[in-house]
Amino acid sequence: MENRPRIVRSLVFSVAHDEDKIMQLADMGMDAICLDMEDLTPLPYKEDARRVVPAVAAKLAARGIIVFARTNGMADGMAGADLEAIVSTDMHCVSLPKATRAEEMIEYAALVTAAEARKGLPLGYTLVRPVIETAMGVRNAYEIAAASPRVAYMGGVSGGMWGDLGASLGYTPMPDGKETLYLRSKVLVDVRAAGVPFPIGGGGMFRKDVEGYREFAVENKGLGYNGMHVAGTPELIAVVNDVFTPTKEQIDEWLSLMPIVDAAERDGFTTFFVGDRLFDLAGAVRAREQLDLARRLGLID
Repeated sequence: MENRPRIVRSLVFSVAHDEDKIMQLADMGMDAICLDMEDLTPLPYKEDARRVVPAVAAKLAARGIIVFARTNGMADGMAGADLEAIVSTDMHCVSLPKATRAEEMIEYAALVTAAEARKGLPLGYTLVRPVIETAMGVRNAYEIAAASPRVAYMGGVSGGMWGDLGASLGYTPMPDGKETLYLRSKVLVDVRAAGVPFPIGGGGMFRKDVEGYREFAVENKGLGYNGMHVAGTPELIAVVNDVFTPTKEQIDEWLSLMPIVDAAERDGFTTFFVGDRLFDLAGAVRAREQLDLARRLGLID
């Protein structure tokens, strides 16, 4: 039984207590859906979400959609009950909201471990995405990311003035999203330094036009993100998927280089030439990750 981390190009948040609304979203083409048991699920519906999420996770997973869930936090004491209800073979990754410090992440990971043990899942099966939504979370991003080997997805995001991040930092949303460029860059460096394999960035943005969103996605990709948290509309999901999908030319080049890479690794080299171009084997990890994505998308025969 295996649950490997992988590139997630597009992650869309959904309510967690209304199966009909969740399944309506499932047709929009995203790689992953995060069932939000926290902010998008009102307090009277928390128990409903704990019943709905396991059933709908099985349906989403059967359709090839990667299933995330954002539980309630540690401070309100509901995270344990949420995890006990939703941890399963269909749940790819759970999200700790408003992560602020490493100790909180360690406590959360322990709850995940306990839930796995009760469900008979292998230790470490369930991945974790701490969500950075506060100034303290931005400051402590490295420590949070390094606190558990379960952390597979983490990044800096944007959000509006009324969201947790905007309220905590006090920034003014700008049309191009540049008000969060520093925090997205800072958190990206932190999570890469901590060994997080597939950072997800992006988030809410003042602009919702397709070209504006494309520019924002290109910027996040340029920073080093593998994918984005994106608004749940087919047009925006499609443009984000396009930006984070390797081109045919890239795929063909990487495929042609792989036999040379394999030989160089086998022979103990760290660099190699193809014609007059010098290649460093440090780039082989990224190329293999992108080729894995291409195979999952059916772009490689």
